[in-house]
Order: sequence, then structure tokens, then C-alpha cells
Amino acid sequence: MTDETQYTALVEFRNAYGELPGPDIAKLPFYGGLAIVYAVVGVFWGFLYFQNRQDILAVQNYITAILIFLVAETLMTWGYYDYKNRHGTNVGTRALMVVSAILNAGRNSFSFFLLLIVCMGYGVVKLSLGKTMIYVRWLAAAHFAFGVIYAVASLTVHAEDAGPLVLLVILPLSATLTAFYVWTLNSLNFTMKDLMERKQTVKASMYRKLWFCILGSILVIFGFFFFNSLSFAGVGDADFPATHWQTRWFILDGWLNVVYFADLCFVAYLWRPTVNNRRFAMSDEVRSDCACARLHANRHRSRKTMKAPLSLHRSADATHSTI
Repeated sequence: MTDETQYTALVEFRNAYGELPGPDIAKLPFYGGLAIVYAVVGVFWGFLYFQNRQDILAVQNYITAILIFLVAETLMTWGYYDYKNRHGTNVGTRALMVVSAILNAGRNSFSFFLLLIVCMGYGVVKLSLGKTMIYVRWLAAAHFAFGVIYAVASLTVHAEDAGPLVLLVILPLSATLTAFYVWTLNSLNFTMKDLMERKQTVKASMYRKLWFCILGSILVIFGFFFFNSLSFAGVGDADFPATHWQTRWFILDGWLNVVYFADLCFVAYLWRPTVNNRRFAMSDEVRSDCACARLHANRHRSRKTMKAPLSLHRSADATHSTI
């Protein structure tokens, strides 16, 4: 064998667990477990729903629908990663990716829609939103449409190929998202103010807890972003990929799903089906000043009732003495 001998070889690297890249393999058990957890929450919710099926509010029907949708959407996401891990990247993988992106856009739109009508007091403070419900639905539909366009564009257009026209995809989605944020916070503040002015302390406490839930979620998100900024400060280091590849998926995607799940469970707990749903929604607490006025009137009426027999008795004694 001489030194001039040349060899041609084909090297193919295969992971022991499948076709998924290393940073994405943890998404398989994560989304599978998340789908099971959503199903368990849906079973408990369904039990309460069936137990109080004669006393269900309209907003609870929306919560039921989103729980069913979340189980299907999470299962589809797990199915996408499982199919890709088994078969690699092909036409079926791309089709499942598009379906998952569309379902994700639907989840975001449905969630913002539900949070907005809850903050407006739908089902607890107001039995109907009137024409406002139509506007909310149109906003949710627009956000869904722009979300689908953004998802398809992000899957088909590479970042290096994106030009100024990408703003036509980002700006409409940002506008509908901002509209949801502003409208939701204003509606929640208005509902809390209205309940406090009418001395509806029990209902006001529900929306106050919801306000703290939203505030806590915002603080957690900003805190996590700050932590991520510190973590990615050393992205230029040579050992950064080797030390962060196992947790990168959770930083970019996983923890947002955890925050979303916690918020959904909290809202579902506050608005869970109970025995006196409709009575609680349709009735108002008696204000303390009205209660005092009624108590004073009852006492005044009872005093008059006690004085009347006494006066009759005195007049009868006077008549008897005259005779």
C-alpha cells in the first residue's frame, strides 16, 4: 500500500434515541407528561361539571372547551416530536409541524379570548356582554389569523433571508396582542372597581386573586427573562453549547408552558362548577349600610307594635275606673 492511496467514505451519525437533535429529545417526555396532566385536570373538571350540570355558567363552558383543546393540542405536539424522532425530517414531519403551529396559534387566541371575557365579568358579574362579545370574538379571530401567518412564515422563511417585509407579518400580530393586553387589564380594573363600589366583597375577592395571579405571572416571566439574559451572556464561550444544550429547550419553550399551565389551573379553580353557580352569579350581596337601615326599620316597627297594646290596656283601665 503506497502513500498515494485515497479512500472515499461516507460517515453518518445517528443518535441512540432516534432522529431528534439532542436539545429536543427532552421535549418528548415533557409534552407527553403535560398531555397526561392536562387530561387529569380535565377529568376533575369534568366530574365537577357533570355533578353540577344543571347549574353551569356560560364561562364554564368556555373553560371546558379550552381544556379539551389543550389535551388535543399537547398530544399533537408530542406526536410531532415522536414522529420526527422515528422518521426524521420528511413530508409528514413538515405537515405535522404546520398543524402543530396552527393549533398553537389557536391556543394563544383562545386563551387571550377566555382571559378577556373573564376579566370583563362574564358569567359572574354580567350574564351577557352584548355586542362587546362580538368585538372580542373578532379580535380573537384576527389574532388567530395573524398567528397562523406568523407560524407559517417562521417555518418557511429563514432568518437570514427575511427582509423588511417580515414587518408585515410581525406588526399585525403585535397589534392584536397589545390590544388584548390593554383591554384585559382595563377590563379587570373596571370590574374590580365596580364590585368594590357596590360592596360585592366575595366577587371582588375572586377578581383580586385573578389580578395577583396575572401580576405574579408577569413578574415570573420578567424574572426568568432576566435570568436567561445572564445565562446567555456567555454564549460566545467555547464550552457554552456543551454545558447548556440539555437545558436550552426548557429556557426557550418549556417554562412558558409551565407558567401557562399554572395560570390555567388557577383560573379553573376560581371558576370551578359549584352547587350555587347561577344563584351566586345572579344575586348581589346586601350592602352593610342597607342592612343597618333595614335593621333600624325593623326595630322601629317592633317598638310601635309593643307600644300599641300598652296604650290599649291603659285606656281599658281608665274606662273601668270611670264605670
